[in-house]
Amino acid sequence: MTAPQLATLMGAIAVVLAFSGMWFAWRARSRRDAGVHTWPHAPTGETLAVFHRVMYVSTTDVNDPLTRIAAPGLKYRGYADVTVREDGVTVEITGEDAAHFSAAQLRGSGSAGRRVGKAVENDGLALMRWVHDPRETGTSRVLESSFRFGSADEQQRFLNALHQISPVSAQAEHTSTSQEDEQ
Repeated sequence: MTAPQLATLMGAIAVVLAFSGMWFAWRARSRRDAGVHTWPHAPTGETLAVFHRVMYVSTTDVNDPLTRIAAPGLKYRGYADVTVREDGVTVEITGEDAAHFSAAQLRGSGSAGRRVGKAVENDGLALMRWVHDPRETGTSRVLESSFRFGSADEQQRFLNALHQISPVSAQAEHTSTSQEDEQ
């Protein structure tokens, strides 16, 4: 075997191993987060706000904003249509099943400068905080889904709509930062 053939073979093996590792890691993450569920029913209340072609960035644990949660319907970054209704929120990411959140699941809103998969100017990402099971108490896992809007006005309109329907907005509202954003 010649040196160029050997180099090509070794390069191909390295690429196959890298892609296999990524595939197995993503499957493990998906299995780990399979228990994280959004609401099974679409909200049907009066529409408060609709946003088209919003960039959905990621869903993370509120205490670990740099680790993606691969929840069903929220696994992949992409453009989304977001509808805020009196009784909940629907996020429809292109290529994914719609994710529904009841108002009881919401735990406020906020903004940040970076999350896994995206770094922008300070407060450039809108955050929707939620728990995956509204019946949980005390030790419930609070998650954040982050969105990048086309304008600051649209982002503020989204945050205001979430504030209207979130049962705990007053206690959970953080208008700007978590620790990693203050650095």
